[in-house]
Amino acid sequence: MTSERKGIDPEKLTDFTLRVLNKAGIPEGDAKIAAQILVATDLRGIDSHGVGHLAMYVRNIRSGRTNPDPKTKITSNAASTAVMDGDRGFGLVVGYRAMTEAMRRAEETGAGFVTVRNSSHYGAGGNYAMMALPRDMIGISMTVGGMGMVAPGSVGQGVTINVLSVAAPSNQEAPFVLDMATTVVAAGKIEIAAREGKSLPEGWAVDKEGKPITDPRQFYQGGALLPMGGSPQTGSYKGFGLAVAVDILCRILSGAVPDQQYGGSHFFGALRIDGFMPVDQFRKAMDGMIQQYRELPKAPGIDRIYISGEVEQEIEKKRRAEGIPLHPAIIKSLEDIANELGVEYDL
Repeated sequence: MTSERKGIDPEKLTDFTLRVLNKAGIPEGDAKIAAQILVATDLRGIDSHGVGHLAMYVRNIRSGRTNPDPKTKITSNAASTAVMDGDRGFGLVVGYRAMTEAMRRAEETGAGFVTVRNSSHYGAGGNYAMMALPRDMIGISMTVGGMGMVAPGSVGQGVTINVLSVAAPSNQEAPFVLDMATTVVAAGKIEIAAREGKSLPEGWAVDKEGKPITDPRQFYQGGALLPMGGSPQTGSYKGFGLAVAVDILCRILSGAVPDQQYGGSHFFGALRIDGFMPVDQFRKAMDGMIQQYRELPKAPGIDRIYISGEVEQEIEKKRRAEGIPLHPAIIKSLEDIANELGVEYDL
């Protein structure tokens, strides 16, 4: 299969994704939210978590694993905090609802936190943290992913691949958007390497016996990603500890039962900046900090120092102008799911 990529118009891709999700059983309003989140992810260059997952989401709905029309509810409640039961719903929709609830509570009390159980894979965590930016809030998003990380000193997949995202607004500079896995890289990078027939860099993953691997196919044969930090000598206990911290906030705090824990537990937070200081003062201080880091001495061959979120913002500008370059394998998966559902493929 050729590796040539076709630039897809973002609006057409959003409309197509909406129609697919709606035909799969998701109500139109929720399908629109999910479609916008998926395409926004691809626009920012996070190709591992965009429409390439559409077929997987549809399969989960059609198999009954995911509830297309969840009746989410608050099961535990205080002024600034809540637990939400996702009713086995589509993670992108449940995540949107939970982050909206966290921001609503922040509007009223200055800070809002919602932990979620009984949900499903929610895509890229940065999407939810960034929802806080237009409201002059700092956004926080976390999720417990699927089993796939090796614990320091262990072998095999014993720890979930968890995600942490924090977004904060600035003034003239791009907003700060941290969106990271607690592993050396996100599992989606393994998926991309396998799809494109590329080798993995050394230090990303190990096989089921704990030996380093560069063949992405071995990851799917019982292999595991290394924690952030790589080895115990270079700080892997930090990535492991961070993964456990995310697990506490998402899974333990939400009261998730064992069969609901993997990919179905999230945590969302919103902090109203004016509860701490004037918003303009905060935004200007953010600009100053970003500019200070950018002006640091550069290593040989480096033209610019990037802050979290800047690369994605530049990619988004380019893709809005030129289209989203989908890999041929993803295009085929979209064609296949459209044919399966009887949805017109018009990309």
